[in-house]
Amino acid sequence: MISLYAVAQRELAKDLLFEIDDEVVTLSVKGVMIAKTDSKGYNFSFVEITDNEFVLAVQMKGYIIYIGLESDEELDEDAYPELVRALINHLLPNLHTLIREAEKSYKGKADLLLDDNMSPEMKEFFYELLLKHKKGLPIHEQVDVA
Repeated sequence: MISLYAVAQRELAKDLLFEIDDEVVTLSVKGVMIAKTDSKGYNFSFVEITDNEFVLAVQMKGYIIYIGLESDEELDEDAYPELVRALINHLLPNLHTLIREAEKSYKGKADLLLDDNMSPEMKEFFYELLLKHKKGLPIHEQVDVA
């Protein structure tokens, strides 16, 4: 387990610079969580927490890695597709490194690997998600069709 923390710290605890819509945007990684899942497929989702905080969830090889990100400025929703594409391209090698380490030794259901000065809103999001994974509860909210 300690090796997972070390890998998350070494590979993911960074400030990332991207050019989005001809502007340089700095994204700081504020949190990383790993959770086991029954699905071996690949998927991702992007959740807006506040105007400048987001969580990118990447599912692969039986794990979901949640990455909490904080932008140095508010981003327009139109920039999200380009931002997600840039994040996935940049972070995928690091996520593979983390998952290779997890495949060797990780026995838990879900753990927070990095909690670096997260805002109260992001902390609430991560800890609710952590509890849902640990208790085996559905992680997605059920929404009624209007």
